[in-house]
Amino acid sequence: MRRVRPRTLAVAVAAAALLLGATGCDPIENAPPGGGEVIVANYRIGPFNLAPEGQSGSESQGSRSNLPRPSGAFGMKAIDFDIVDAAGNPVGHQDVHLHHVVLMNPARQSQFCGNWPERFAASGSERTPIRFPDPYAYMVGAGESWSGLWHIMNESTTTRQVYIQYKVAYQPGATATNTRGVTPFFLDVTGCTNSEYDVPGDGGAGSVHTNTRTWSAPWNGYMVGAGGHLHAGGINIGLRDEATGLECTMKANYEHSHGEHGAPGSIDTCPLHVRVSAGQRFSVVSRYDNSQPWEGVMGIVMAYAWQGTQ
Repeated sequence: MRRVRPRTLAVAVAAAALLLGATGCDPIENAPPGGGEVIVANYRIGPFNLAPEGQSGSESQGSRSNLPRPSGAFGMKAIDFDIVDAAGNPVGHQDVHLHHVVLMNPARQSQFCGNWPERFAASGSERTPIRFPDPYAYMVGAGESWSGLWHIMNESTTTRQVYIQYKVAYQPGATATNTRGVTPFFLDVTGCTNSEYDVPGDGGAGSVHTNTRTWSAPWNGYMVGAGGHLHAGGINIGLRDEATGLECTMKANYEHSHGEHGAPGSIDTCPLHVRVSAGQRFSVVSRYDNSQPWEGVMGIVMAYAWQGTQ
């Protein structure tokens, strides 16, 4: 566990026109002081003893309640996911594939999907870090537990023991009076049931398959950031304001592409701070290469918003 100064975790808010009718990101005004000192600590799910690729036991797909988390009440400022060995060393994308991991807060209900608990953090092969600029944080109550679900796959020819590690940066001093608590919006192009769908691959060279789902903002507030999740074949995923057509587009990058799954090694994020109004319609738009079939793909945006006015 280590302690860092709060300012080291702040992310720059982009000044370009991004989405939701904005001609530029809105400034943060009348900000409370924030939760003070930030502590960074690592937590794990596992161990997973994976057989070599292609053999029975080469994958682990499951769920677990009461995951380890910081004690007491706090405001989460950042979270990063990785696959590591017993010593804490990162395991390469080419060796073990992180299909997905999702952390949930069973004490709360998903903002858009009543059949799910609140899904507040997630990652796949892209390992997108989650960061909240001051004075924002994801607030966690002292009596709230975390649960999770995951799917990992051994892509190497040797047996491996690995863990899913999540590094949490948090402020024990964060309260409702000194911090603006964000609500996670887990936005899936397939809706609220099965997240996977198939791309037919019948469009010819250079063609693009698009899947879209539209949602409405539940209340007035500010959207303060978003990240995306795609599988192999994914081109980009966007968050689009249906009234203006403006879209924040997150591009898939394949610097770690490998093996059977060939998933993105990273996906660009949307650093933003823009006003949203109750009933405002916005869409998640996932785009895949349609020159060949892709089975069981996903298109998910993890966005965060604060309910309130400045």
